[in-house]
Amino acid sequence: MDELVERIISIINQREQNTLFLSCRTPSHINQGISGFLYNKQIHLTEVDILFLERFIKKDTEDPLVRWLYQSYDYDCRLTFELVFSNTDLIPNELFNECSVKLLNNQGKQYFLFPNKVITYQQIAMLTQEDILLLAAKQLVTDLAKDRLREKKIIVVERSSTLC
Repeated sequence: MDELVERIISIINQREQNTLFLSCRTPSHINQGISGFLYNKQIHLTEVDILFLERFIKKDTEDPLVRWLYQSYDYDCRLTFELVFSNTDLIPNELFNECSVKLLNNQGKQYFLFPNKVITYQQIAMLTQEDILLLAAKQLVTDLAKDRLREKKIIVVERSSTLC
């Protein structure tokens, strides 16, 4: 019995470290049902375009990849989307606020967007040089937060859209 418990714990620990990589353009793993969820905690989707993001936000059940990715939440998987486009104005705010998806640019830098009208030091304190802060139109940043952004050399991109 102890061997069985040890084996199960080993599988669970290994799952925590595993990432399933697949392309948005050729999503081969979705035909394998839930096996990808059982052995991988992270699902990393590359070549994500704006049309796919729109379908994902709308929970388009006609799209098998969207359906499969939403099913991954039932297995406590974490989603990462590597975007193929660079115009940050096209990134829907809902991805940050409602979908709990990690968004990366094609260099692997993660996008962050905070819904508050004023961005404080506390919010950006954990950001690193590998991150990109997206600011909405009319969103303010405190002086202390600006100092931290300069100190850590964090890229700040001002978007023309406003927060929802």
